[in-house]
Amino acid sequence: MPWEDYQRAASSTWLLWGLLASTASAQPTPTYTKTAKALPAPAALFPEPIDLRLGIGTTYDNEGQYRCTRITLELAPVVSKHLGTAIRLASVLGKPSSPLEKQVPNQNYKAAYLEQESIYYPLGTGKRMLLGIGAGGFVGYYKKNTYSYLKAMGGKLYDYGLASRTGLHAGFLGSVSLDVALGTAQR
Repeated sequence: MPWEDYQRAASSTWLLWGLLASTASAQPTPTYTKTAKALPAPAALFPEPIDLRLGIGTTYDNEGQYRCTRITLELAPVVSKHLGTAIRLASVLGKPSSPLEKQVPNQNYKAAYLEQESIYYPLGTGKRMLLGIGAGGFVGYYKKNTYSYLKAMGGKLYDYGLASRTGLHAGFLGSVSLDVALGTAQR
């Protein structure tokens, strides 16, 4: 390593130590103290705690053929007494349920979505039971291994053609949810 690089590294190290020493001894100024007192507390910005939820449910694939398992990780802040929002990462996995389709190999559906939903709580948010009505949208990626045609006789498959579809998928979503607290209080 050339001497100039050593010199630059040493200068940077002393500069860093100088900055750390000056911030460690810094005292708040009167202007800073007044500004800090004037800012709203984090509790005032979000009147209720922000929930982190793990969900499991069922849905259909993007063509409505396969019944799928849906797993979500949701961040759900409450904005006011009757309004909230939810941001979710959703994973959808499924296989065909029809006896005929089950005979075709490699049939499955996989998808990952990012969802955003606004939720109206008609009964309010301070109760042990939360009834929510929501609407929003989603965007994500899917892969579906399916078939292009099937030929069967008497419930037995004798000819088929495999197909695979992948791509982006976006749309609107709506929901009705009911959350019930198991303890003596909702939060």
